[in-house]
Amino acid sequence: MKHTISVDGYGYKLRPIKLQDAGLIIEVRLEDKERNKFIHEISDDVALQEKWINEYFQREGDYYFVIENKISGQSEGLIAIYDIESGKAEWGRWVIKTGSMAAIESVDLIYKAAFDKLGLDELYCRTIEDNTAVVSFHDTIGQKKRAVLDKFFTVNQQQYNAVEHYVDRQYYYESLQEELEKKAYMVFQRNLRFAIGKFEFHHIGVATKEIKSEIDVYKLLGYVREGKIFEDTQQGIRGQFMIAKNQPRIELLENLTDSHTLDIHLEKKNHLYHFAYTVSDIEKAVEIFTRCHARILSPMKESVYFEKRICFLVLKNMFMIELVEL
Repeated sequence: MKHTISVDGYGYKLRPIKLQDAGLIIEVRLEDKERNKFIHEISDDVALQEKWINEYFQREGDYYFVIENKISGQSEGLIAIYDIESGKAEWGRWVIKTGSMAAIESVDLIYKAAFDKLGLDELYCRTIEDNTAVVSFHDTIGQKKRAVLDKFFTVNQQQYNAVEHYVDRQYYYESLQEELEKKAYMVFQRNLRFAIGKFEFHHIGVATKEIKSEIDVYKLLGYVREGKIFEDTQQGIRGQFMIAKNQPRIELLENLTDSHTLDIHLEKKNHLYHFAYTVSDIEKAVEIFTRCHARILSPMKESVYFEKRICFLVLKNMFMIELVEL
C-alpha cells in the first residue's frame, strides 16, 4: 500500500518503501543463509521484486517500511504492519542487515507507527518457535507472550510452531515505551560516537544589549568570568564566557558597533538563543544534522575565540545550535 507515514527515532527512522527498494529487499533477505531457513524464499530477480512491490501498492491495510540509519543515511532493514482488523494488526517482514544495531529502535518505531499514527489498540507478531534468537529477543524486551500456535508456519516445505507475542496500547505507553527508548538512546550514542567522535555540550549563547550590565545579573547566580572579553569581526559580535558550579557555561554576546547580528534575537527577547557543542569531526556532524533536516545558517568559518572552525545550524523546530571543532 502506498502511504506517507514516517516515524523518527534517535538514530533510526521508518520511511515508506519505494519501488527503488527492490534491490534492498533482495539484499537484506538473501544475505544470511542461516537466518533464511526461517523466512520464505524469494528470487534474486529485481524485476520480480518490483512486480511484488507494485502489487503491494494496490493492497489496503498494509504498511511496509524501510529502516533507515539517520546517522549514516543507509537503509538497514525492513519491517511492516498488516492484516489490520478490529483495531489489531500483525507486524512482521522484519529483516535487518547483519551487523546493524537497528533491532531495538525499529521495534519501538513500529509500535509508534501503530499506536500514534494508525490509532491501533494492539500489535502482535508471530515467530517460528525454532528461531530461538528472535523468540528470546521478543521475551527480553518485554513483549507479552500469548500462545504457541501448533504447526502454524510452512517454510521451505517444513512445518513449524509459532510463538505469538503481543503488545497493547496501554501496556506500551505505561511499561514498554520508556525502556525501549532508553535502549535505543544507548545505541544512538554509540553510533554517534563512532561516526563523529566526541560530541559534548559546551555552552549556551546569550544575546545581550550590553555585556557589562548583564555580567552583574549572572554574578547573582554564582557566575564568574572565564577568560577575557573577545571580539569576532567575522561574526560581528563581542563575547564573554562565564562559568558557575553545577551550572551550564554561558556565552554573553553583544553586537559590535554597526553590526546587527543579534538584532532579531533581541527584538524577540530570545536571550538564550543557541546551544553549542564541541565535536571531533565537524564536517561529518554537519552532514548528519543536515540529513536530519537541520539548515546551515552560515558557512563554516574559523572562530576568533576557539581558533577552530565553527558552524551554526537551525534545527527543524527552529532552534539554533553551534558546532565547535575540537
